[in-house]
Amino acid sequence: MPPPEPIDDGDFAGWHRWPRANQGRFHDLLGDFYFRPMPNGTVECRMPTDRRHSNGLGFLHGGFLMSFIDMSMFAFIFPQLQKSGAVTLSCATDFLSGGIVGEPIDATGEILKETGKMLFVRGLLKQGDTIVCSFTGTMRKITRPPGAPVPPTPSAAGD
Repeated sequence: MPPPEPIDDGDFAGWHRWPRANQGRFHDLLGDFYFRPMPNGTVECRMPTDRRHSNGLGFLHGGFLMSFIDMSMFAFIFPQLQKSGAVTLSCATDFLSGGIVGEPIDATGEILKETGKMLFVRGLLKQGDTIVCSFTGTMRKITRPPGAPVPPTPSAAGD
């Protein structure tokens, strides 16, 4: 995956984007993923939504929401991954409201605890003031494959 790109202008000024690499991987299908570290140590993530993210009832599909959560958890732990990679071991999600197609979906979260090989995170998905999902996850650090690039760590706004 290419490193995140800082955005300097437009609606996402101050954010970073993990661009789609168009390498035929799953995340290429979802669309652009934006995130920004916040000065308080948390991370905010955002994805625009459209019809491809919907289910048969016209709400955001649970699989899309889970994918966005998984990508967000990696944004939450991004600073801890300068010397390792990580994989998701578990993700517990509570679906609290139907997500509205066409409105951006936001994730906020934090690391609850870090051990030598594990990271425990929690967060919320929201659209405006509506909480769509709450979640917790466990991530395991793994050895970065030889030759894999080490991504730069984006800084928080105001740094």
